[in-house]
Amino acid sequence: MTSAVWTLLIILAKVGIFAGIIASAGGIAALRGYHNGSRASHARLLSYCLLGALLGFHSSLAPVLIQAGQINDAGLLGMFDIDLVLFLRGTPVRESAAYRGVGFALSALLVLALQKTLNAQRKSPEPVFYHIASFGQALALALVAYGFTLSGHISLLDPWVRAALTIHVAAMSIWLGMLLPLRWCCVDMQMDPLIKQMTRFSRLGIGLVATLVFTGITMLLSLIDVVDLFTTNYGRLMLLKLVAFTAVLLFAALNKWRYVPALSLPGGNQKLVRNIDREIFGAAALLIVAAVLTTALGPSSH
Repeated sequence: MTSAVWTLLIILAKVGIFAGIIASAGGIAALRGYHNGSRASHARLLSYCLLGALLGFHSSLAPVLIQAGQINDAGLLGMFDIDLVLFLRGTPVRESAAYRGVGFALSALLVLALQKTLNAQRKSPEPVFYHIASFGQALALALVAYGFTLSGHISLLDPWVRAALTIHVAAMSIWLGMLLPLRWCCVDMQMDPLIKQMTRFSRLGIGLVATLVFTGITMLLSLIDVVDLFTTNYGRLMLLKLVAFTAVLLFAALNKWRYVPALSLPGGNQKLVRNIDREIFGAAALLIVAAVLTTALGPSSH
C-alpha cells in the first residue's frame, strides 16, 4: 500500500475520533433540558451518545493499527501484527490512543448504565437523573480531549498551549454536538418551549464560541508565524480551516439574531431547521479540514 493510502486511513480515523467526541459530548449536554421531555427523546439522545462513544473508541484504536501496518509494509493484514502493536508501547500514537480509548470506553459504559436505568422506569426522568452521569461523562471526554495533546505538532509545545487545545476540543465538541439535538427539537417540540430552549442555547453558544476563539488564537500564534499562513501549504490549509470556522460561526449568528427571534412567525421553525442543516454541513467540512491539517501536514517550525 502506498503512503497516500495510509495517510488517507489516518485522516478517516481522525474524522471518526472528532465525530465520536462531538456526538458523545453533544448528546449528554442535550440531556440537560434540550428535548421535549418524552422517554423517546431521552432514548434517542442516549443512543446518539452511545453511537459516538463506540465510533470514537474504534477510531481511537485505528491509528495504532495503521502505524503498525505502515511499519510492517504488508498491506492491511500487517495492521494486525500483535507483536508490532505491542512494540509501539510508549510511543505518542500509542499513548494518545490509550487515553482516547479509555475515555470513550468509560463514556459508552456510562451510557449503557443510563439506558438500563431508563428502561426500568415508567416515566421520563428528571434532569437530576443525569447529574452524576454528566460528571462521569465530563471525566471521560476530558481523557479524550487530553489525548489530542499527546501526539502531533501540539505535543511539542508548552503545557499551557496543550491545555488550550484540551479546552478547545471540549468546547468544540459541545457546540457542534448540540446541533443535531437542536434540530430534533425544532421538529418535535411545541413553539413556546422551543423558543425558550433555543434562546437558552444562544446564551450558552456565546460562551462556547468565545472559548473557541480565545484558545484557537492561542494555538495559532504558537504553531505558525502570520507570514506562513500565506506562504506554506500548512498555512494555506489553516486559512481554509479559519474560513470554514467563520462560515459555521456566521450560520450560528444567523440562528441567534434572525431565525430564533422569528420562530413564532409562519414557517419560522422550518427556516431554523434549514439553517441548522447548513451549520451541520459547515461543521462537517471544518472537521475534515482539521483532520487533514493535524495529520497530513505540519508547520514549518516543527
